Amino acid sequence: MKKYLSYITLFVCSSLVLISCSSSDDSSEEVIVEKNNVTFTFDHKMFGQELKYGTMYKENSNNEKLNIDFIKYILSNFQLTTDKGKVFTYPKDKTYFFIDSETKDYKVVLQEVPAGNYTKVKFGVGVDQEKYLRGETDQQEFWDLCKKHDLTWGWLVGYKFINYQGKFINGGDAEKGFQLHIGSHGSKLDNYREVVLDSKEPIKVSKAVAATIVVDVEVSKILDSTNKIVLKDKPVIMVDPENAPKIVDNAKGMFSIKSVNASK
Repeated sequence: MKKYLSYITLFVCSSLVLISCSSSDDSSEEVIVEKNNVTFTFDHKMFGQELKYGTMYKENSNNEKLNIDFIKYILSNFQLTTDKGKVFTYPKDKTYFFIDSETKDYKVVLQEVPAGNYTKVKFGVGVDQEKYLRGETDQQEFWDLCKKHDLTWGWLVGYKFINYQGKFINGGDAEKGFQLHIGSHGSKLDNYREVVLDSKEPIKVSKAVAATIVVDVEVSKILDSTNKIVLKDKPVIMVDPENAPKIVDNAKGMFSIKSVNASK
């Protein structure tokens, strides 16, 4: 009889362990990751001050004064890295945005970013080859949107990554217009570039807290940085295998994180 009761006790205990494990497994599958939005606001600057369109600025190191009509560009492929090195990559089909001073589009909003303390931001200037080579049909909606903002050429050439226009004066010369329409040349010359920015303060994201990152964009660096682009020599730069790569390399350095703010 005692032996029989021992078997029953063993069976009951084993069943309780199995139920406990099963319950634990089920709960782990139901874990909900907290998420919230991360918003980037791009503030354009000229020599460290707010960029005022229609204003003639002082000479840069190229001996040229600039009067900016507008600036437009495409940003893409956003990634955020936590203080522990975990990388969140924004979904590919949602990660193409445009900034346009004429239409006052200065923000990029990443939705449903997992909670964490992020310390690094990575994004691209332009459209990468993998996306471009999918063809026009795959990206028709985004193509049409960019076209409305004058950020496309014909399909064989592709997107204008940067559309930057205005007027300039070189030394004592008369005022002239300039146009920079910079992008990849189809699949033959890839001018897509990646930007990596470290944040001095953590970009905190939780279920209760969304983050806003203010990014300063020093527009003067497009022409006057590592590479010196003298507009007097060539005021219209478009499909240009020599100068276009230099301009996008300069553009990589015009972004910096100014501040990080939290909102509930």
